Amino acid sequence: MPVSEVHHVAMTVSDVDRAADFYERALGYRRTLRTDVGGPGIEVSLGLPAGTTGRVQYLQGPSRVGQLELIEWNGVKTRTATAGHLELGTFLLSFEVPLDELDDLHQRLTDLGAECLSVPNRVLLDNYGYITAFAARDLDGNLLEFVSLPSREEILARRRGSVD
Repeated sequence: MPVSEVHHVAMTVSDVDRAADFYERALGYRRTLRTDVGGPGIEVSLGLPAGTTGRVQYLQGPSRVGQLELIEWNGVKTRTATAGHLELGTFLLSFEVPLDELDDLHQRLTDLGAECLSVPNRVLLDNYGYITAFAARDLDGNLLEFVSLPSREEILARRRGSVD
């Protein structure tokens, strides 16, 4: 039996309030659960060192699936990786965006201080179709992708060879 969709992604951030403000303003997500975590139950279930505590803020998009959990853990924050393509672990978070909203989102992210790595770029993926996408780094350097995807009909037409 398969497991359900990804319920949420947890990201360690340097400042939970700053990160929540960024994602709220950048993506239009809304803040939901705000809580503090710590204690033996969390330490055991997540394999954390004794005494680990954190401040948590969940953000939710249009559905309850795919929420962001932002966690500011106690202690000194470090970045050992920049989500490079050869670094093991999570490479990026990808968000689907309607094509007619990509340019506005790119500008909004730039205005919020995110490092946009390119403008929205149209790319043909073999056996799939054209996507339009760009990547940006959030205020803690996490790599985010924003992508407009072809419709199911466009994908099927390409696979039948009835599209150039």
